[in-house]
Formats: sequence, structure tokens, C-alpha cells
Amino acid sequence: MNKVSLLFAALSLLLSLYTSFGQAYAMHTDILIPVLQMEPESPIAGGQVILTTVLTNKGNVDISEVQLSFNLDGVWIIDDVHVDLPARRSVKISLSAVIPVPPGEHQLKACPQRNSLGDDGHHCQILDFVAIEQSTIVVAIISPKEEEVLSGNAIIRVVAFGQDPEKVELYLQHELVDTDNQPPFDFTLDTTRYEDGPYRIYVTAYYDSGGARVSSIKKYFIDNAGSVLLTVMPGQLQEAEAKVGQSVLIESDVTNSQPFKIATTFIVLVKESNGFTEFLSWREDGIPVGETFPMSQSWIPESRGKYTVEVFLWDTIENSVPLSEVMKASIIVS
Repeated sequence: MNKVSLLFAALSLLLSLYTSFGQAYAMHTDILIPVLQMEPESPIAGGQVILTTVLTNKGNVDISEVQLSFNLDGVWIIDDVHVDLPARRSVKISLSAVIPVPPGEHQLKACPQRNSLGDDGHHCQILDFVAIEQSTIVVAIISPKEEEVLSGNAIIRVVAFGQDPEKVELYLQHELVDTDNQPPFDFTLDTTRYEDGPYRIYVTAYYDSGGARVSSIKKYFIDNAGSVLLTVMPGQLQEAEAKVGQSVLIESDVTNSQPFKIATTFIVLVKESNGFTEFLSWREDGIPVGETFPMSQSWIPESRGKYTVEVFLWDTIENSVPLSEVMKASIIVS
């Protein structure tokens, strides 16, 4: 009788273990990944992306601590994501990851419970993608050409290659002027809002990957009064001609090569042929580290004659510390 009881107990235990194993196996086979997405769709090689998956439990039993693994080009790169899956429900998972691949075509695979289910079959999801070389992402101002004179409503045309930007911002002298959220990225710049003079314009493109790319800076001249442009430089005597009542724009680029922001005062002194002062004006500004900043002053001659121009670059009016040698020019007014 005791032997029969022990045999019955053993059979009951085996049956229980078999049932539990079968139930666990059935639970695992109920798991699948119907969705695998990457943002951006074409990431920068070696850059960061957002991976999004959906895990689905088709069974009638809740499953805890389901392992989610990611395989990149045959190598398992992520194996430490775990999630609880309620019965008959789907769970969305998003995580940030760096994709360590060279430019070109690649394959990403997401699998649940790969140790028990394997990495094949309908449980996994595969995503083919192309990684982009960083240097192929370009944003640039293509029109107008650099150093052109802008007046009225000027059209600034921008192109962006390599990735589709979410938005492009237009900057004038580091001030945000306008934003465009879809191509073609054409900006209308109302130049009448600004004083005549030299300006530096650039654009910044922002991508869905979270990155941004800044274009090269281009120099333009805003002139709504038909000005004569006179550019002065150290060690060179410049010459120009103007008419009475015509605006003369005296300008120079100032570069800060110091490891800190500097104060700069741009002083313009115009003298007539007898040496008397005809015009004196200055402008103060701060120049960031490593930046080149255009500074200018406008003068309108009221009489004919020959005039000399002297431009001083000081730190401040109060300190009067020269930042460069005196720049000179001559103007004949007719």
C-alpha cells in the first residue's frame, strides 16, 4: 500500500512538472515582436538613435521579466532589457542607443527570450537600414553669393543634404531671424529693418536624430540707400569716390584671437583737406572668442572735396588701448 502511494505521488509530481514546463513553454511561444523602428531611419554612422519595439503576448497568461535582445550585423549588442507582458496585451518599448557601425547597409534584429526561443522565426523582427557618413550631411546658403549687396526683401536660399531636417533657422549677426519647418528652405529677409552695413549670415539645421549642423558664415552688405562701400585694413591706404549726399559706409572685419571675449570700439574720424574734423563717430561691441565681427559707420558728405579717413580700433573709449594700428583711406567727393 505504501509503495502504491509513493508511486502515485511520484507520477503526480512528474505530471505537475510536465504541465508546468509545457505551460511555460507555451507562454514563451506566445511572445512575438511585430514592430521594430529606428529614429532617424538613416542614422549617422556611429551616432545615437532611438529604438522602438512592440512586444506582444498572444497567450492567456501574464509573463514577467521577458528578455528583449538586439542583434546588429550578427552581433548581440543589447541583452539587458526586461519587461512584464500582461496576457493578450502589447507593450511598447523605446530606448536610446549608439549604433557602432561604419557608413553603409546594415541589419538590426530584435528578439524576445532568444535563449529559449532562438533568434529565428516569427518571434523576432528585422530592420534593414543605411548609416550615413557624417561628412555627407551638408547645410549651406546657396543664394545670394557671398559679399553681394542686399536691399529690400532679400531671398536667402538654403539646401540641406544627407538627412531631412526638421527645421532650419536663419541667423544674422548671431540673432535668430526666422525659422522654416519644411523644404524648400527659402527665407525672405526684410533688410529695411537693419542699418546699412556689413552683416554675417548663417543657418542651422536641426534633425530628428537630435543633432544639428551649422552652415559656413557668409558676409553680405545691406544697402538700401545706394551707399559707397569703403573697406579699411591695417597697413593699406584705401581710396573711394562718392557724391555729395551719398552715404559712405566705412567698414572693417575685427577678429578676436584672444582666449576670452573682448570689448571693441570702432572709431571713424573724417578730416577735410585743411585738416579740420568733418565727422567723428564710434561704435562699441563685444566680440566672442575666435569670432570675426564686421564693424562699420556711415558718413554722408555735404561738400565736395578730398577727405581723409582714419579708423581707430580701441578696447573702450575710457581706456583708449589700441587693438590695431590706425587704418587709413581717402575719399574724393564730387
